[in-house]
Amino acid sequence: MKLFLSSFLFTALLSSASYAQESCKVLMPAISGGYEGECKKGKADGAGKAQGTDTYTGEFRSGLPNGKGVYQWANGDVYDGIWSNGKREGTGDMTFKKAGRPDSVVTGFWKKDAYVGKFEKPYKVLSRSLQVAKADVKFTPSPAKEIIILVSNTTGNMPGLHSVGTKAVLSDVSIAKGSYTRLINLYERNKVLAYKLEQVNFPFRAKFRVGNQDIDVEFMEAGEFVLDINLNN
Repeated sequence: MKLFLSSFLFTALLSSASYAQESCKVLMPAISGGYEGECKKGKADGAGKAQGTDTYTGEFRSGLPNGKGVYQWANGDVYDGIWSNGKREGTGDMTFKKAGRPDSVVTGFWKKDAYVGKFEKPYKVLSRSLQVAKADVKFTPSPAKEIIILVSNTTGNMPGLHSVGTKAVLSDVSIAKGSYTRLINLYERNKVLAYKLEQVNFPFRAKFRVGNQDIDVEFMEAGEFVLDINLNN
């Protein structure tokens, strides 16, 4: 009788564990074929491994990869890094498999499942004078290796009602790191002056002199940057 009860309890526990495992959902179709790991409220949550056409091993939250984990696609490509709600988000290494050739590895930062570059922000505005109302930077990965500088002031480079006004003109680029081949005037359009530094050698850091104000900016990786400077006068 005791043997029968022990056997019955063991079978019941296995059935319960199997049911809990089957009811633990993974919400990404490509890895929802089978799951082993921690659960919470019927969803993969905590450390686990999920398999389907693709495979993911790592941390989950509410049924999705979230935290540190390794994802392998059916074609052999692998991402080892940080996830958020089923998307690559943060630092990581992406390995692309090449048939008959060495693997290609991309290392850096990811945002909303897309690669954004080697750095979370590939630039830093280190300092700016008090009268610099704005010093925004936009970055586009590109083989161009250039920096476009847009300069204006709050009056749109036009005289104010009670003052003559100072036209915002880029007068000097003082290099602290890197180099460039030449500075050219691009255009004056919509009350904005535009310049371009060509063939920039990155990393590049310089102090840009506009009017009597300075903006110190560092650009960490190659690409196309747009530095938008607006003076408050």
